Amino acid sequence: MELIHKTIGDCLSHRARQSPDKTAMEYWNKSRCSITLGQGPHGGSARPCEGDNPDYDGAHAMDSHTTTYTWSDLDRLSDYMAVRMNALGIEKGTHAAIWSVNTPNWLITFLALQKLGAVAVLINTCYREQELKRVLAYGDVRYVYYGDGYKTLAYDPMVETLKGDHTCQVRQWIPMGRDENGSWMREDSFSDYERSQEARESLARLRTLVQPQDTAAILFTSGTTSFSKGVMLSHYNLVNSALGTLSFTRWNENDRLLLTVPLFHCFGITSGLLTCIHTGAAIVLMKYFKTVKVFEHVDRYRCTVLNGVPSMFLAMIHNQDFHKYSLKSLRSGIIAGSPISEKEYLAVHEKLPHMALLPSFGQTETSPCVTLMLEEDPFEKRVTTAGRLISHVELRICHAGTDRTLPEGKVGEIQVRGYNIMKGYYGMPEETKAVLSEDGWLKTGDLGFLDPEGYLHLAGRCKEMILRCGENIAPKEIEDCIRELPFVDVVKVIGIPAPVVQEMVVACIVPVPGMRADPDKVIEFLRPRLAHYKLPSHVLILKELPMNASGKVLLQELKSQAIERIQGQEI
Repeated sequence: MELIHKTIGDCLSHRARQSPDKTAMEYWNKSRCSITLGQGPHGGSARPCEGDNPDYDGAHAMDSHTTTYTWSDLDRLSDYMAVRMNALGIEKGTHAAIWSVNTPNWLITFLALQKLGAVAVLINTCYREQELKRVLAYGDVRYVYYGDGYKTLAYDPMVETLKGDHTCQVRQWIPMGRDENGSWMREDSFSDYERSQEARESLARLRTLVQPQDTAAILFTSGTTSFSKGVMLSHYNLVNSALGTLSFTRWNENDRLLLTVPLFHCFGITSGLLTCIHTGAAIVLMKYFKTVKVFEHVDRYRCTVLNGVPSMFLAMIHNQDFHKYSLKSLRSGIIAGSPISEKEYLAVHEKLPHMALLPSFGQTETSPCVTLMLEEDPFEKRVTTAGRLISHVELRICHAGTDRTLPEGKVGEIQVRGYNIMKGYYGMPEETKAVLSEDGWLKTGDLGFLDPEGYLHLAGRCKEMILRCGENIAPKEIEDCIRELPFVDVVKVIGIPAPVVQEMVVACIVPVPGMRADPDKVIEFLRPRLAHYKLPSHVLILKELPMNASGKVLLQELKSQAIERIQGQEI
C-alpha cells in the first residue's frame, strides 16, 4: 500500500472520472416513487427501478422503490451543494454539523463540505436537547444540517427550542430531509446559478485551497470525563485509512456494500463511504440498523459486504426470522467497535459460514483501523485475535501509563503511531497531551498483547468505559445526571456482560439516609436527558458500595454483586 496525498473531494472526482455511469449508491424508499438520477454526466429521467435495475429481486418489491445515484451524480450534486453552502457563508474552516440518520442527503452534504474544506462536525443521532446544545457549543458549530429524527425521536422540537436560546451560537439551521415531493437531492433541487459553469469555476478555485492535512471532520468519542471529546481527523487520515482497510479486505468494484453502521462513526466513513469511493463498489445505504431490514436489503440488492459491531451480527443470528432469508450473497465484512468472544464469533460463523467476517481493532483516534484480518489468515486466528497491523502503522505494548515496552506475549497498554493518528482533541490541549506523546505515540487505553506471528490479542480496557452495541459510554456522564436527584447519596455506573448488546448499563445507588430511592423515578428522570443507549438497563439500590481501605470502589466486586442481584430478580 502506498500513502496518497489527496483530499476526499479529489478522491470523489477521480472516481467520477473513472466510472461516471456506474452505480454509486442505492437507497430503498418504502412506499415512495423511484428516482434514478442521471445516466451520465448530464443527468437523466425518473424510471421505476424494478424494470431496469439488473440487481432487482422481486421478492420484496410490493410497495418499495429505489433511489439510485451514479458516481457522476454524487460528484455533480455535491458540487452544486457546495456552491449553495458557500453562498450561505460556509468556507474553508467553517464548522458545520450534520445531525441525521443515514440518507442520500447526508452523503451529499458531507461530500460538499469536504470540497469546501469546511469541518464536518458529525452528531450522534440519539442526542437529546441538552447533549446537542453542549456539543454544538463545544464544537464551535455555526451551521447545522439536520434530518427529521431518529426512530421515535423528533428533531424539530429540539431545533425550535435551541433557535430561541440566545446562548446558542448556531447561525443557521438547515433541514436536510426529503423535499416537498418526497424526493432526495437531484438535479432540479438546485437553481440555475448553482448548476452554472460560472459557479463551478468559482468552486474549483475554492477547492484549490483545501489540503490533505486539513481537518475534514470532528467525530465524538467518550472518555473518562463526563463529556465526549471531539476527535479531529484530516483528509489524509481518512483517505489513507480506507486504503489501509482495502489492502486487507481486497474489496473491488464488483462489490455491493450494505452501509448500515452510522455515518457519524468513523467506521461508517472509512470502511463504508471511502472504501467505495476508492474501489467504485456500490453503496447500499440504510438509514439505521434494523435486523429484518438488513436481511431484506442483503437479499434484495445482493449485497456482498456487510460491516458492523458484534451486537449487530449477534442480533441477526438470534432473530427468529433469520431462516427466512438466503443471505448467500454476503462474502466479506469487518466486525469491530467492541471485542467479541470466541464463543460469539463461532456462533455467527455457524450461521453465516459463507462470509469471511474479519475482526479488527481501532478507535476514533486512529481513523479508526489499526489491525485487521486477512481472509486467508488461519481460522483459529480469526476467532481469537483482532488481526495484524496495517501498513505504515507502528504498534507497541507498554506498561500501562508509561512508554516502557513489554516483551512479546505480555499484556499491556496498546500504543499506536502512524499516518492514521488524530490531529488531537478539538479545544482540549491537555487531554490531547495526556494521550499523544511528542513523538507521535497514541496511548489507546486498551490492553492487549502480540503473539509470535504478530496477531493482536485484546485483553480488556484500562478505562472504565462501557461498550454497548458498539457505543462507548462514559459512566461519569450518567453518574453526574443521577447525582442531581435529591435522594441519591452515592452512585456508581458499571457495565456488566449481556447477550447481544455485549454490556448492559447498570446504575448502583446508595440513597441518602432516611430517604427512599425509586428505580423507576431514576429512569424517568434520565430519559429526557440522555440518549437511549446510555439509559441503565437496571437500577440497583444498595446499602453501601464495596470499597478498599483508600475509599476506592472495588469494581469487580461491585460487578459480581450486580450480576447476582440481577439474576435473582430475573428468576
